[in-house]
Amino acid sequence: MSYDMGRPILAYGPGKNCCFNNSRVDFYLEYEPHPSSAKNLRHLFQMIRKGTFSKYDYGIFKNLWQYGQLQPPEFDLGNIPASLPLWMGYGGDDALADVIDVKQTLKELRSNPELLYLENYGHIDFIVSVHAKEDLYNHLISFFMSRVKSSSLR
Repeated sequence: MSYDMGRPILAYGPGKNCCFNNSRVDFYLEYEPHPSSAKNLRHLFQMIRKGTFSKYDYGIFKNLWQYGQLQPPEFDLGNIPASLPLWMGYGGDDALADVIDVKQTLKELRSNPELLYLENYGHIDFIVSVHAKEDLYNHLISFFMSRVKSSSLR
């Protein structure tokens, strides 16, 4: 990705970001966005376009061969064990993993994940917010530390 294309994607998309340090864009562009395969990006756009959370759509014939059905199967989040501790952070301004998608995911899970909602956070804020340590990382580390303590008691 070229510098000119990366700057707006990193700084503004997907969704607005509250806590992005624009003076660090040059540094971030050395490492972000991570490269991805064309197939991975096609898969993301298939799911966005169809409004599904499903496996890769190869087309009718290869789907038949790959999956034994015409359409790719949807991921069944109900298969995630209820006993698996989950933590989910999400933001009110995240255009990629928006509140509607998070609510749908929660409906499909058998467990009740620990949630952190940050109303003014966009997608990029979860990675590079200047306030991420206080807003996000301390909460996430506490979640993991509580699991270490509870598992060491067994």
